[in-house]
Amino acid sequence: MTLSLDDVAKWEPDHLTTAANNAAKISTDLDTAVRKGIEDTAKLGTDKTWSGAAAAAANTRMETEKTRASAVSQAVHDLQTAFTAEVDNLNRAKRNVLSLRDLATNPTCPAPGAKTEPGFHVAADGTVDADDRIAWYKVNLNESEANQLTDQATLDAAYWQTKIVNALADAEAAADRAKNQVGEAVKKLQTADDGLGDPNAVASQTQNTSTTTTSTTAPSTNNTSKPSYTSSSHNSNGSGSPSSSLYSGSTGSSAPTGAKPTGDVAKWIEDAKKALIAMGYDPKDIDENAIALIIEHESAGDPYAENRWDSNWVAGHPSKGLMQTIDSTFNAYKAPGHDDIWNPVDNIIAGVRYSINTYGSLGNVPGVAAVNSGGAYRGY
Repeated sequence: MTLSLDDVAKWEPDHLTTAANNAAKISTDLDTAVRKGIEDTAKLGTDKTWSGAAAAAANTRMETEKTRASAVSQAVHDLQTAFTAEVDNLNRAKRNVLSLRDLATNPTCPAPGAKTEPGFHVAADGTVDADDRIAWYKVNLNESEANQLTDQATLDAAYWQTKIVNALADAEAAADRAKNQVGEAVKKLQTADDGLGDPNAVASQTQNTSTTTTSTTAPSTNNTSKPSYTSSSHNSNGSGSPSSSLYSGSTGSSAPTGAKPTGDVAKWIEDAKKALIAMGYDPKDIDENAIALIIEHESAGDPYAENRWDSNWVAGHPSKGLMQTIDSTFNAYKAPGHDDIWNPVDNIIAGVRYSINTYGSLGNVPGVAAVNSGGAYRGY
């Protein structure tokens, strides 16, 4: 084992959270910039500032750049996920190692009024010895008592050594997982970056000079929140799903085309909460009202909702399902046996785990906090 107690004591896993937040901002800013470039280029044609082959070539070029930039954006987002995926495990491993070390080294007082026995000595590699305690016995106890307690001290030292060495092994495994995840994400990012090519090189493509610019139904990029729906009526015909073409059912949607899952939001939340509690989450941390609020504003209760207007859509990884998670986030936070992003319960589980991990609690999710303070909902 190469990892020592001193190494673990120096860990700062929360720095990964800061790096993840920076990566998220880069990804969002890149998506926004690409989308604005596409819209501005298309607007030149709509406003009849230019037309013909040059306009068509420019639009095609922007689509090419969108594809390239979207790959970079997705890679940066994957890097964000890699940064955050093991933070909890690293913190838990650090606490476990240092807690065991402290328990082993702390002096003990075996009985009221008795003299305090020295703790065990723990080496950096996790090796534990009882030399100080045994020496103390020889000075403070008679020979018979000292011999009897020496055997027990030797056994106790072996016990603590096993616990600490195993904890160090778990910590090393967690560190290796985090390192490998970040390393793989960096490789993907480098590959995507290499794919950008020379920005001054115009792609040689066959252009259709009759190409015309179509209008977009996307809201203004100044509005960073997602469309809001009330829980009482999700669309004009009361079918329970958003009627906007920005969501599932419009051309190009990846949502399933079959019958939607039966049930209602309250039951899906209840089932998801049971699964989360079974995973070890504290029931008081699973705020059902907060989950319902997020679902109401993110998807209007439609398990097949697919957002088709924000930066994630432009980047090629749209938000999906009740909690509007993108694929990489869902995959990072899904629970074993709950791996279908379109399944309402599975989607809620992943969305809740992401929210708690990212914001500390469901009440701290920006939209929930805003509404609870009397403001307008903000997308998360």
